[in-house]
Amino acid sequence: MLYAAIIIGVVFLAYANGSNDNFKGVATLFGSNTTNYRTAITWATITTLAGAICSIFLAKALLKNFTGKGLVPDSIVTSPEFVLAVAIGAAATVLLATFTGFPISTTHSITGALVGSGLMASGADVNFFRLGGVFFLPLLLSPFIALALASMLYSILHFLRLKFGITSK
Repeated sequence: MLYAAIIIGVVFLAYANGSNDNFKGVATLFGSNTTNYRTAITWATITTLAGAICSIFLAKALLKNFTGKGLVPDSIVTSPEFVLAVAIGAAATVLLATFTGFPISTTHSITGALVGSGLMASGADVNFFRLGGVFFLPLLLSPFIALALASMLYSILHFLRLKFGITSK
């Protein structure tokens, strides 16, 4: 029965994530009248599916971090109750934010659920050093890295556009 609840909790998290994230990547296509709503949703669904398939092959280290191993004691990480608490906590956070219109990151909500569930299960036996190095620092730095990479890519593409004399869309 507990394992069925875990499966339901994980499906609940997947639903919450999809309902929150699916349209974000293509919202500007719709908002700028580049495409209609149906086409934007189709693009969102296709690209989300492609990302999910790629993550199977490319996200092994990330998946390992999100097990909670090294963050909370191993005896807690392997307990079904911990897994269920993380799934329900993260899903509820994402859905609550989605329904109230607050911006939310599923990564942040899973991190919070791992730490919150870990604190409840182990008291203060959460490895905050690992939390800082594996979770907090990457979440803090990734927007700046993305901005730097996007600026470089824009500069290269802008240069190429001018070099090849492309003046319109």
